[in-house]
Amino acid sequence: MGNHSEWTDEPGKDLDPVSREAVTWFAAMHADEVTASTRSAFRAWLRRDVRHQTAYADIERIWSAASDLPTVKSHRRASRLALTRRALGKAAIAAAIGGGSWLAYQQYFLGDYRTGAGERRAIKLPDNSNVELAGATAVSLDFSPQLRLVTLHKGEAFFSTTQDKARPFVVDAGAGRIMASGAAFNIDYVADDDVHVTVLENAADIRLGLADVRVSAGRQVNYSRKTIGAPNVVDPMEALAWREGRLVFVSAPFGRVVASLNRWRSGKFVIVSPSLMERPVTLIVNLKTIDDVPDVLRDSLPIRLVNVTPYVTFIMAT
Repeated sequence: MGNHSEWTDEPGKDLDPVSREAVTWFAAMHADEVTASTRSAFRAWLRRDVRHQTAYADIERIWSAASDLPTVKSHRRASRLALTRRALGKAAIAAAIGGGSWLAYQQYFLGDYRTGAGERRAIKLPDNSNVELAGATAVSLDFSPQLRLVTLHKGEAFFSTTQDKARPFVVDAGAGRIMASGAAFNIDYVADDDVHVTVLENAADIRLGLADVRVSAGRQVNYSRKTIGAPNVVDPMEALAWREGRLVFVSAPFGRVVASLNRWRSGKFVIVSPSLMERPVTLIVNLKTIDDVPDVLRDSLPIRLVNVTPYVTFIMAT
């Protein structure tokens, strides 16, 4: 792809304000879950100014042009990159195809607390509960005299909650609701159909629609938008290894592995071959040497990595 110096060091900084907004809205509208309020706000933004419509259309064209980059010839790929640079500047293509932490987590602009890729953050809540955010995570708070509510928009977080019989501690993550006053638990929210809740101390109750499941210490429950599994015995220290600077995967679907890795890297992996998504992978990653992950993946799996930009790497089956 050429020398990395061709690209801006800060994705999005060369874009004009309207294009910045367009890229942010593109990310929000292509999230795993788009709420009715987000759709309404997006339509209002489009109607507000014809320039908004034009800028958003440009971003959509960039996405379409970049989507088949792994399969086109190198000279065709180069011509497409040149076109996108003329349209919206050097950073636009990296932003539009999901590269760079600047774009990838703009969709969480409503979160009260956020982390970028590779960042960790500890937060003390108003009730003296504690929350640790993994990389690329966002939460919002809504505390009242009747309820302590946290919304995990996306990412992974460890909660250590104080006991308060008058105010339940509740976390909304995807379609599920976790109630765990006086407990310690971890929520790994990869997508609406892939949420893992691991309890470290005491117990948590998980509600999904009309279903309720109680999860005791040392157990984990997985749920999607429509179904919730039975509690499974796990090693909490293995499931929560990110708090100690490691990622541990034991026969985990490769799609989930990649989603977790993307929280801790400045660049983004994109799986191009659907056959790889469910492939079981066993891997231990030291977060201090996360930059070595591409080599580790090449050595562990029959895959090919294609660097599209300094920010995006496509993963294909060999």
